[in-house]
Amino acid sequence: MLLRRITKHVKAQNWFAVGLDFFIVVAGILLAFWINALADGRAEQRSLHVALERLHDEIQSNVAAIDEYSRRHADIVSAGQALLKLARDPNLETVPMDLVGKVFVDGYTTDYSTSALTSVLNRQSFKGMQSNELRPVISALPAEYLDAMEDELIVIQLLDTYWNPFITQKLPVGPLWVSAYKSTEWESYFASTEETPDYGAVSAPEFAELASSMIFQNHIVNRISYERLILIEQKELRIVLQEALALIKEEI
Repeated sequence: MLLRRITKHVKAQNWFAVGLDFFIVVAGILLAFWINALADGRAEQRSLHVALERLHDEIQSNVAAIDEYSRRHADIVSAGQALLKLARDPNLETVPMDLVGKVFVDGYTTDYSTSALTSVLNRQSFKGMQSNELRPVISALPAEYLDAMEDELIVIQLLDTYWNPFITQKLPVGPLWVSAYKSTEWESYFASTEETPDYGAVSAPEFAELASSMIFQNHIVNRISYERLILIEQKELRIVLQEALALIKEEI
């Protein structure tokens, strides 16, 4: 109908009417584009809110993981302190395999989930988010996770290259693994291995001689130091995650 009107006005050389009809056509097209863009923007915003809700849940899970693994790392610190005290005792008469296993064999890397974080960071709507507080906090999370994991990975490397090889040359391997992972999800696996704990394989005097050596005590001191660094990094990460949780809650 509008096309017939324009044709009629052109034939009549009613240029004002032609211009008005043309304006109506252009305005209608622009209005349609604006409505579509507005609908797309609202849909993307809703999608971003859903992604932020998932990120909120993911961060809560990571905070719970920090709490769990911080306790494990703190247990290693306590075991190291107790073992160091025994190693410096000239009247040592026992072989504390549980403490030795914790210090020289036990090792963990905290399992952080980041799939929801990646989803949020890859969204165009997140890059255009108006919140001046939330955006930099979320953008910094990948680096924060890496910083927190760095010392854990260093400890695993030291376990593989120094501490574990050192102690397994001195003490029976089976009891070390069993004692190291007692009260963890791997306890039943190591307890069921064919190599049964033989606590008589090393006599108390032999262990006392090993414990009194500087290299043995230095390994303990180094392990305690690294575990304390891990605990500091996890504490700092937990603060950042709690801040992110509060900001996300305000946004959604």
